[in-house]
Amino acid sequence: GLLLDTIFEVLTEQIPFHVDFIDCFAKGSYEELDYEKEAQNQLYFKKEFKKRKCDVHLPDVHTALTSRRVITTEWIDGIKLTDADQGTIQRLIPVGVDIFMTQLLDIGKFHSDPHAGNLYVTESGSLCLLDFGLCADIDDQSRQAMTTAIVHLLNGDFDSLISKDAIDLGFLPSDCDITEIKPILTKILTEGLLEAGSDLH
Repeated sequence: GLLLDTIFEVLTEQIPFHVDFIDCFAKGSYEELDYEKEAQNQLYFKKEFKKRKCDVHLPDVHTALTSRRVITTEWIDGIKLTDADQGTIQRLIPVGVDIFMTQLLDIGKFHSDPHAGNLYVTESGSLCLLDFGLCADIDDQSRQAMTTAIVHLLNGDFDSLISKDAIDLGFLPSDCDITEIKPILTKILTEGLLEAGSDLH
């Protein structure tokens, strides 16, 4: 890993990341298989969502029947969100946005595996989030930077979004000259928002 990072850094003049990537992948893979950790994550999110009155269902965890190799939770009767009818999907999109923005900007920890198999619709029509094996923490500085970037995006302040927020979030290096890329990114953002807005109508 270190040899690979050194070679890539010399040949491409880019920041090396291979060791960090491999370490992160190994840690995530190990934690994904630790069901006691998954149970703790699930109980934590259940408590945090309840505290914030989020309209989402998380299965109860039966801790007495859970170990590092086995997790036992409440059974959920329902269907994958992707198999629901269009009306249900449209009704639950704002709920999904709310719970994921709450995780990113308020709780500071998020469910890192929100694929179709982990998003269910219960028989009562509620959104249900499953599988808390992969979760990540977000530090206060990153949460603040994301919040600021979202405010700038919603207000159409692309100048601040590109020249400050993109650097604060680590998308661009701090010494980056944005003179040439700013008009291109502004056009992409403007057209993307217009297209997204037309899709909603």
